[in-house]
Amino acid sequence: MRTKQNGTKITVASRWTLQRDEGGEPAAILEIGNDISDRKRSEIALAQSARRFRDTFEQAAVGMAQANVEGKLLLVNQKLCEILGYSRQELLEKRFQEITFPEDLDGELASIRQLLAGEIENYALEKRYVRKDGELVWANLTVSLLQEHNGSQCFMGVVEDIRERKQAEEALRLRAEELSLTARRLRQTTNILQKRNQELDQFAYVVSHDLKAPLRAIANLSSWIEEDLSDAMTEDTSHQMNLLRGRVHRMEALIEGLLQYSRVGRIQVASETVQVEKLLAEIIDSLAPPPGFSVEFSSGMPTFVTERLPLQQVFANLISNAIKHNRRGWGNVEISVKELDDFYEFAVADDGPGIAPQYHEKVFAIFQTLEARDKVENTGIGLSLVKKIVEGQGGNISLESAEGNGATFRFTWPKQIIK
Repeated sequence: MRTKQNGTKITVASRWTLQRDEGGEPAAILEIGNDISDRKRSEIALAQSARRFRDTFEQAAVGMAQANVEGKLLLVNQKLCEILGYSRQELLEKRFQEITFPEDLDGELASIRQLLAGEIENYALEKRYVRKDGELVWANLTVSLLQEHNGSQCFMGVVEDIRERKQAEEALRLRAEELSLTARRLRQTTNILQKRNQELDQFAYVVSHDLKAPLRAIANLSSWIEEDLSDAMTEDTSHQMNLLRGRVHRMEALIEGLLQYSRVGRIQVASETVQVEKLLAEIIDSLAPPPGFSVEFSSGMPTFVTERLPLQQVFANLISNAIKHNRRGWGNVEISVKELDDFYEFAVADDGPGIAPQYHEKVFAIFQTLEARDKVENTGIGLSLVKKIVEGQGGNISLESAEGNGATFRFTWPKQIIK
């Protein structure tokens, strides 16, 4: 509105329209009657608006495009050219349908129909474009509908390259499938192992009942025969009977050792607070070392929560071996402990005959003995059982020894139960 000198008011009609400048860029224009100076100002504003639009459009970090309702591309920025691998001129000769992956086209056309019908103001979707080199490009597309000054319509689209995200999602999906397959295989393996364990338990029952019972009968029969023939028994015959019973007892010990070895790691043992000092005193008392043997342990033995029975088996085997293999009939056994970060390191040292270095690994193998079984009664299972128990708890065992200088077995035991 403007006022003349005589005070008469003149009303000037005005309106906003969407037009394009000489470069074909869209710009808003405020038309103001026939007032030339206002029109000039609007033309300047139009040029500034057009420049700002061009700068924003071209410098955007995402792909941008304008297309008519038939899908013909009218305007594209350089980022979109980089995403799709086409030059600007090549893209301006195409419709968006031509560069859309066919499987994704129907979904987008449905959204376009809703947009043109006024049912939605814009739409966003993930789709695949086909690059010039044939590679599929995942993109996040957002489209709005613009009204031209002449009443026509056009689409303004923003294209975000999401290939890296899709690759990461695909990698995660494949990893999830792989983990799912692994889980299924583990369940199958677990079921198989459970079945095998049941079979082993059944076998253990058979071994315990059907093999040990006849052995005990043989031992009893030999004693009865010896009693019945006591008047006719020679020294040689008595020796043979003793050897017979010795073989029976060895077989019983072998069977019991195998049973213990097979159960390690298969049978769950309840955890409890263990006073190692008290545990060692009970073990030494049960072993009843012969006169002349001294078994001592250092002060400061720990008290902690662990599986009592496996630890007891380890100590009992190591202490009894130290006594059994000492040829002199007397000696000393010393038990000590060292605290590490996550483990206790126990040591069982003796002053016996020692073990030559070349046999340090052999002694831990099942059924291996360094002396003839007739000389020292031994099943060859004890140290292999100890090794299996210790390693099953997450620890390790080692031997320090030289022939004639005694032996020290060191093993680590976790402070906290490792499952």
